Amino acid sequence: MEGFEVQKAGTLVDALTTEGGYSTRTKARKAIKNGAVKVNGEVVKIPSTELEPGMMVNHDRNRNARKKAPAFTAKSDQPPFEVVYEDDNFSAYVKPSGWITASPKPQLATAYSRMKQWLEAQSKSNNDLHFINKIEKDVSGICLIAKNRKWREYLQENWNDFRQGIYILVEGHLPPDDVLACREEDGERVDVAYRTMRATTQHTLLKVDAPIEAIHLVMPSLRREGCIIIGKGKSAPDPLNRDGLHLFALEVEGMRGQPIMIKTRVPREFLNLMKGGDSPKPAKRRRLNVKFGSSSK
Repeated sequence: MEGFEVQKAGTLVDALTTEGGYSTRTKARKAIKNGAVKVNGEVVKIPSTELEPGMMVNHDRNRNARKKAPAFTAKSDQPPFEVVYEDDNFSAYVKPSGWITASPKPQLATAYSRMKQWLEAQSKSNNDLHFINKIEKDVSGICLIAKNRKWREYLQENWNDFRQGIYILVEGHLPPDDVLACREEDGERVDVAYRTMRATTQHTLLKVDAPIEAIHLVMPSLRREGCIIIGKGKSAPDPLNRDGLHLFALEVEGMRGQPIMIKTRVPREFLNLMKGGDSPKPAKRRRLNVKFGSSSK
């Protein structure tokens, strides 16, 4: 493990790039988030941590801190990830944070490649599998796998019409059960309803009726309210070493118009961070349209 004494006040990521030998801020941030950096003997995982001259920084540029993949054999009865829905046409599973959803590189282990191996081992009929949606590596939530080309085309073509629900974990506080005034890319205003599931002195857990692909439209509205999604962005606090986003609900409309509701639980790491928090209630509720209000807490 290499080390150096801080010469100039600034952030940890700046110190690693100017004094620690890291060629880019991206590499320095990745090392910090992977737990490969210590300040005065303590592991620090927040790139924006302020340093003072004289502090000691130790780091290991050769450390591969990625979590080891869970033991898995394709013939196992237990899937590599939690399966929350399955029928003859498609399967839905929960992709954990830290996993790439899918990749064109066959040698790279991904959440989809693991699930594909398992599904193929369960039935000979699972011989035409296709992933439907991707979510970012540091985000968790529902991912779909179609079991034939017909359903792949149907699910992908209609994806934007399927209603989604997401959990958002922020640093800061919002008025309980209200709306966020967001702007579409064309400038049109859209009011996004949310529920305050739980709040501590520092963080708030929100349930939002919006697609996870639109999170970039929600972030500016949260910032105007003094809230930052944890782990999302270079300057965001990162107490969980992941993004504070989870796709927990998806309402699919089948080819015959039948509704198919898929839901997951709140991620365990979210609940652990929110221990001791309460569920704020507004003095006067508005007429909110948060459809997934009955999901598991």
